Amino acid sequence: MREKKRTGKSIRSQLLVYMGSFVVLPLCLGLFMLNLYLQRTINENNTTFQNSALSQIKDNTDQIIEVTNYSTSTMMVNQEVLENLRIMDSMQDSYEAYRAKTELSNRLLEMESSVLGAFNGKMAILTNSGYLIGSHNLSKTSLDYEKEAWYQEIVKNGRKTTFCQELAAFFREMTVVTMNDYEYLYIGRSILDYSGEKRGVLLVQLSGQRIWGKIIENLNASGQGSFFILNDDLEIQMKYNNPEDQLSETILEVCREIKEDSDTAIRQVEADGSCYRIVPLDHQKNLLIYMIPEHIFREESEGVSKSIFLLIFLLSALTVLTMVYLSGKLSRPLKEVAGKLEHSGSSILMIEPPRNSFKEIERFISSYNDAGRRIEELIRRVKRESHLKEKAHYEMLMSQISPHFIFNTVNSIRLMAKEGSAKTERALEALGEILHAVYRNQEGMTTVGEEAALLEAYVEIMKIRFGDTFQYYNGIPTELYFYEIPAFTMQPIVENAILHGVKDMRAGQIIVSAVEYQDNFVLIVFNNGRSAEKEFVEQLLNHPQKNRSSLTGIGLYNVNSRLKMLYGDSYGLIFNDKAKNGFEIWIRLPKRRIEARDKENDDSFNRRG
Repeated sequence: MREKKRTGKSIRSQLLVYMGSFVVLPLCLGLFMLNLYLQRTINENNTTFQNSALSQIKDNTDQIIEVTNYSTSTMMVNQEVLENLRIMDSMQDSYEAYRAKTELSNRLLEMESSVLGAFNGKMAILTNSGYLIGSHNLSKTSLDYEKEAWYQEIVKNGRKTTFCQELAAFFREMTVVTMNDYEYLYIGRSILDYSGEKRGVLLVQLSGQRIWGKIIENLNASGQGSFFILNDDLEIQMKYNNPEDQLSETILEVCREIKEDSDTAIRQVEADGSCYRIVPLDHQKNLLIYMIPEHIFREESEGVSKSIFLLIFLLSALTVLTMVYLSGKLSRPLKEVAGKLEHSGSSILMIEPPRNSFKEIERFISSYNDAGRRIEELIRRVKRESHLKEKAHYEMLMSQISPHFIFNTVNSIRLMAKEGSAKTERALEALGEILHAVYRNQEGMTTVGEEAALLEAYVEIMKIRFGDTFQYYNGIPTELYFYEIPAFTMQPIVENAILHGVKDMRAGQIIVSAVEYQDNFVLIVFNNGRSAEKEFVEQLLNHPQKNRSSLTGIGLYNVNSRLKMLYGDSYGLIFNDKAKNGFEIWIRLPKRRIEARDKENDDSFNRRG
């Protein structure tokens, strides 16, 4: 008794001392230090991530604008484009002018498909005479634009890129789809011939979805981040996720300082309760701005800090309660379980968990009880399977040969003998081979070769009964002939193929073949008769049916059940519903060689040869 009492005290003292001194205290200190480190790291990581994302958007925007400028420059100096614009200026309503408009429209369509299509961009030409030519538009514009300041600025800038939000009206005029003014970036450039004379204005629309890309989806999970693109006059040309049309004066002042500075680094500014990141684009010092509310920016680090302090408090309280609870509970269930096991004897004892036992003790008892139940179930299953095997063997011996089949066969042979048919001797020989196979397989097992020989004899008798309305082909490799197979496995399937597949056909075919694998092989029975629905065949294979083989009384369900009982659920009959122009069943079997029958099979094959 003193030893058991000393053991209980040891558990209690270890829980109190080790968990208190070496777990709780160091863990709380570590969590506190971790909180300080995470605060700094999260803020740095957020800043780095957002700066990196903003840089990617900047590079994406610069690349799109650069490709757009290059493609538009290529078009603006094209001699055919300039000539067509000249024809439209000099022959406004002539057939030549119509052809010029058509060629310009086709040229724009080609440019959109080959270059701007990657950016979901659109292009149009506004001629001197007011025609608005797009890839699918050849009409005069209804807008009065020539005296507008933005138009004069485009003309003044010449071939220089001019960002102009007012160009949205022309693209809106060419489409029936509702457009948001700030969903696209608009660029205007004057088209000048080689003498410097203006021939029109080239208008470009670039999709904001291509500029922002998928980066914005992961940049701010709260959905409160906003983007802006400002032109040289600090006017908003494009924006994302913000209803305001104007930035605060504080931010605009910072933007002016950035434009005067040649540094292209990202500038971070906190103003008006928000955090701004500003970076100039490479083209004409346009600015890209990302804005996020300051509380959203710091929300993650503050949430982590609160969670860690709450964790420290809960962990300390939970540890104290756990030490008090476990020190008194751990020893008692162990003693009770040990006592029950000592008095269990040789029988399998089902143990009831002690009241208020430790979780691991309950799990141990549950596992022990589950193991005992599995052992008992295994014993019952072995007994049941042994009984089923004996019953199946008995039923197979009793029903292997059907009197009805013998009657039909003998009657057919009698008629042939009466008519003096030369096939009478071969028919009697085939019947004899079938009867010999029945009584030779007293153990219920045979070889693939013996089963193939039985099939040859059976098919000959069926041809006698139904005539030569079908052909039978044996394509099983001879190296598989000495592997084990339950007796009368293939015969019911071939019989099913004859009676329900090719019996009434003029050119029926039954093909038996095989495929060998490393640990098993598959016998394949195919006939070119009618196929069947997969659900119907699965019903035949997995549920007892009234239809049975006329020779053995063994139906498809019995064959499938016998294979699974002998070898396991991974073996048996499989319906190939992908077979074309016919019906196909696979028989999957393990590779088990029957050496004792090798010589007998050799003699049998020689006799048949």
